[in-house]
Amino acid sequence: MARRYRLGLMALILLVVWSCGKAQTMTESNPVQPRFTKADNGVITDSATGLDWYVGPNADNNWYEAKAWVDGLTVAGGGWRMPTVPELQGIYQKGASRVNMDPLFQPKAAWVWSGQMHDARTYYGFAFYSGLVNSHGLNYGLGRMAFAVRSHR
Repeated sequence: MARRYRLGLMALILLVVWSCGKAQTMTESNPVQPRFTKADNGVITDSATGLDWYVGPNADNNWYEAKAWVDGLTVAGGGWRMPTVPELQGIYQKGASRVNMDPLFQPKAAWVWSGQMHDARTYYGFAFYSGLVNSHGLNYGLGRMAFAVRSHR
């Protein structure tokens, strides 16, 4: 009787181990949806946040130039705005590329202006090379660029 019990228990353990291995294999064979996808028109969609992103074409924009570019952007139906600091922090991925964001972004610089005012003369931005938030004068543009963001349509 004890021998039959042990054999049954061993068979149950083997079945559980075999089932776990099968489940892992089936999961591994399913392709994982990437977080960011880029359309032919350059719009990058973030499946984690539901935001669309569009990367500015220039590297040295002061805040006024960045704001004017975003306000005039009509790609994919428009509706673009400057990102908030938390939105910029949300796409920061340490080690994902030389500027710590998904390579799909292909930015011309590693510092991006936000639409958030610090005081009457400065706006916040995010430094992707370091992960730090800082503010700069509105006329400062060296190494600064614009990203546009909107809710996914």
